[in-house]
Amino acid sequence: MVMSNPFTEQLFKACEQGSIENVLLFIDKGAEVNATDSNGSTPLMYAAMNGFTDTARILIDSGADCNIKNKQGLTALTYACWNKHAGIIRLLTSRGVEVNVKDSNGDTPLMHSCKNGQVEAANLLIGSGADINLPDRQGDTPLICAVAGKYVGIANLLIARGADITAKNNHGKTAIDIAAEKGLARLVNDLKFKLQELQRKQA
Repeated sequence: MVMSNPFTEQLFKACEQGSIENVLLFIDKGAEVNATDSNGSTPLMYAAMNGFTDTARILIDSGADCNIKNKQGLTALTYACWNKHAGIIRLLTSRGVEVNVKDSNGDTPLMHSCKNGQVEAANLLIGSGADINLPDRQGDTPLICAVAGKYVGIANLLIARGADITAKNNHGKTAIDIAAEKGLARLVNDLKFKLQELQRKQA
């Protein structure tokens, strides 16, 4: 753990436990809010992965950097999306966090929300400028990920927000192909209808 004062390690523990009183106490005693552990994770990441919104707010108000990446390329926002903590996502996006950051697997926070079926999180991220067509290393777009997980609500949200339904992944498959494979007949019809609409506009 990279620290130059004795209260910083205690700050990490307080953030992991969501102890607001101790977080305030250790910051007041000079704990470093942007210190990192052996994995490169910050106190804010600890608060984010455990869903402690008030703790996260105190850290940010005390100068915590929302955009620090750890050794896996994960940020506080990625952890919040991974662990389905909408309150943290709302806080971070309201503070201007970088929403299109990619982790070491090439996944964005929106990608994690689409894979987890988190409609509220996806909506918050898109509203904060998340790129709805940014693919991962497999060429899967957020829409393809949502369809693959059978998360029709998120798929419909992405389609309504203008997601590219013609995008193909590295296997040459579109969201329509994957929806057909997953037996999502209604979604296949919706996607085909949308595709015909686009083709009419382009004609």
